[in-house]
Amino acid sequence: QRQAATIKAYQDQAILSMSPTQLILKVYDIAIVSIKKRDLPRAQRAIQELINSLNFDYGEIPQGLFRLYQFSQTALREKRFDDAVAILEELRSTWAKAFNL
Repeated sequence: QRQAATIKAYQDQAILSMSPTQLILKVYDIAIVSIKKRDLPRAQRAIQELINSLNFDYGEIPQGLFRLYQFSQTALREKRFDDAVAILEELRSTWAKAFNL
């Protein structure tokens, strides 16, 4: 139990020290891994967090991301897991390239 608490504290600290961009990439990772494991509730929560992070004041780009996230959510509901993973992996890759991570 003590070891579990130590691991949790370490994970919490690692997350708190991430930049906003690193956090977005982490949420993508959680969504992608969760879909591959068929943990759909966790995948849906991760995608919802991506939606919640959008700032619609920036015009067309957040609108496009919103539509892609909605498509991914629909694909999950329809059990088209490969479609959702493909979209999210491409978006994650684009984020990583854009910020050289």
